[in-house]
Amino acid sequence: MAVFKKGINGAFSGTIGNTVGSSWRHITYMRSLPKPSRKPATPAQLAQRAKFALAVSFLQPMKWILNLGFNDKQRGNNTGYNRGLQLFITQAIIGDYPDYEIDFEKVAVSQGNMDKLVGLTLASETPNTLSLSWMDLSEEPVDPDEVKGSYFDDQVFVLLYNRTEQLFTTNRTAVRQDEALQLELPAIFAGHEFYVWAFARHREGGRQSISQYAGTVVLAGTEEPAEEPEP
Repeated sequence: MAVFKKGINGAFSGTIGNTVGSSWRHITYMRSLPKPSRKPATPAQLAQRAKFALAVSFLQPMKWILNLGFNDKQRGNNTGYNRGLQLFITQAIIGDYPDYEIDFEKVAVSQGNMDKLVGLTLASETPNTLSLSWMDLSEEPVDPDEVKGSYFDDQVFVLLYNRTEQLFTTNRTAVRQDEALQLELPAIFAGHEFYVWAFARHREGGRQSISQYAGTVVLAGTEEPAEEPEP
């Protein structure tokens, strides 16, 4: 692949012969079309393709949060989504080909050097509600230019995954000093198991903590009154 800066007629997009012109993240480039291979894929290639397919199918719906969580601005031409994809393939896939599974505890949705949420807990005791709690140990710096590991008004991002429906839900209404977050979900999800991750992000963006796997929880539902025995 070659980076295309300036030509006689400028950059182009599309296919000319066996050459493809395109742009990505404000970089214009040209590459040749791949030659079709008649060789059968090796077991290692099949295994890698299966891992890649599993990673893309799981991560694609939360692409935007990966670009935030992996601090896309400081990654140059490597997007946050791509960083998350690489980590997912190397550390969050378990099992043997073709029976790969996801190790949800190893899934990372952010990386950074800010302080994690201390004492993060997860529960569902009120009908249709998930509850998260943590401790706020942040201290506002005396010098506004002093860099701290946490601030009282850091945004708290929460990611929920409903495995039954294969749905993702995100929330960022809480800040670090709140020390708790209540998430009300539709009643149709009562009894469903949710996988939950959380991380803190600086009030002005650009910095965040490494994500934490809060665990799994079954969404509580409304208990129906017991039937009275017939006289």
